[in-house]
Amino acid sequence: MTRPALLGLLALAACQAPLDPIEPSDLVFSLSGHLDASADTQWVRVEAFGRTVNPHERPLAAEVELVAADGRRERLTQAVRALATGPAHLFWTTMPVEPGRTYRLVARAPDGAEARTDVAIPSLDHVTVALLDGFLSCPTVVRVEGAARLVDAWVRYELRGAGRVGERYEFDKRPSLAVRPDGTRDASVYFGDDAARMEIPGLPLAYPVATEIGVAIGTADWPDVAGLDVEEALAEVSLGHVEGGVGFVGGTVTRAFPFVPGFGRIPPFEGSGIEPEPCVSGPRVGAE
Repeated sequence: MTRPALLGLLALAACQAPLDPIEPSDLVFSLSGHLDASADTQWVRVEAFGRTVNPHERPLAAEVELVAADGRRERLTQAVRALATGPAHLFWTTMPVEPGRTYRLVARAPDGAEARTDVAIPSLDHVTVALLDGFLSCPTVVRVEGAARLVDAWVRYELRGAGRVGERYEFDKRPSLAVRPDGTRDASVYFGDDAARMEIPGLPLAYPVATEIGVAIGTADWPDVAGLDVEEALAEVSLGHVEGGVGFVGGTVTRAFPFVPGFGRIPPFEGSGIEPEPCVSGPRVGAE
């Protein structure tokens, strides 16, 4: 599975938010995607709100702007992409997006009608991220303190063993997102499961592999779409905060770093009489 269902597909997969109103409506556009302060290019999807769920392949008659709080305005460039679910009207810009700031995304039709939404980018002023390595039988945990929400998690592998050098894999770890009783937020990776999917030995250092784990930190306004597939998630976020339209555009900051899962910690041998320590992930009380 490629990374990551919610973030990437909100921006690049087909927007399946309901676009077939029974009654006439003054809603103009459907907006979906996210602004990531860690990325050098921002992508959002804009579709006309009409009586069809099948966007056309022609460029959309819309002008899309990103407006900063200080008044800076950047017009986004349109690209029409053919995706598995149909054509998508994507708009992009290299305008810098900074943590702790709020930006306004405005989509304007030729007749002047607009859909707009304010996108808050999370601040990292009071956020700490720690990597906790457990026994070989335990997952590696990313623990985030001070964040309003974790909205995504992923792991990437690059194989370096004989005959498979350069093979790359990416696995969605959103199902691992959890909130601990003390309010910290976790994402976890169990290397043994991923190794089985890649058909390599499941012990660290038994097979040369480069590994990176990452999380996306979001603001409190992100909807909870845990357990939903892409279409369900996009339908859910159609209840978001777009004035003059439907959809959801969120703000994120991503953090990714290399790790060696389970490195240096071997659990007690069976029959040793030593009780193994519990895994560091702690009790799961729900994801947000």
